[in-house]
Amino acid sequence: FLVMVDPNQCPIAVDFKYKLVDDYTYYVIGGSHLTEAGWKLVKEYPLTPYFKYKKYKVYASVTHEEAKLLAWEHNNDHYYRQKMSCIE
Repeated sequence: FLVMVDPNQCPIAVDFKYKLVDDYTYYVIGGSHLTEAGWKLVKEYPLTPYFKYKKYKVYASVTHEEAKLLAWEHNNDHYYRQKMSCIE
């Protein structure tokens, strides 16, 4: 997942405090499509701990335009993509 810290809480990247990681508000900018698939795998394989954990890249001090570019790059970074319908 790619997430960004609420810019109101951390306007400059060097202000990010790891000890406050659970107190920040985050916005998902890439990878949200994996959430549903992940929960289905957890239900199907409840004893497999691998599916219960996610890896995050956290960005701080990101503008909305930069977040859109990160999301675009994240989606273009995969070798295999399914075609999407208008409904999706």
